[in-house]
Amino acid sequence: QDLSGYLERITAPTLLFWGAEDTAAPLWMGREMERRIPDAGLVVMEDAGHFAYLDRYPHFLAVLKSFLP
Repeated sequence: QDLSGYLERITAPTLLFWGAEDTAAPLWMGREMERRIPDAGLVVMEDAGHFAYLDRYPHFLAVLKSFLP
C-alpha cells in the first residue's frame, strides 16, 4: 500500500533506521522518506538488510537511546 502522500503530514520527529542492503524497501525509499518527512533523520547500517534493527541490534539500541529524550 502506497502511503507516500501522507509523508509531509507527519509532525512527530521521525527516526528512519535503514539497512543498506535492504531489497524489500531499497535505500532510495528511506532517502525519499527523509527528504519528505519534515523532521526526519535517516541512519543507514552497512551490511544490514530489511530487518536492520535486528541485524545491527546493539547499534540500533545506541541510536534509539540518543534519539529518545
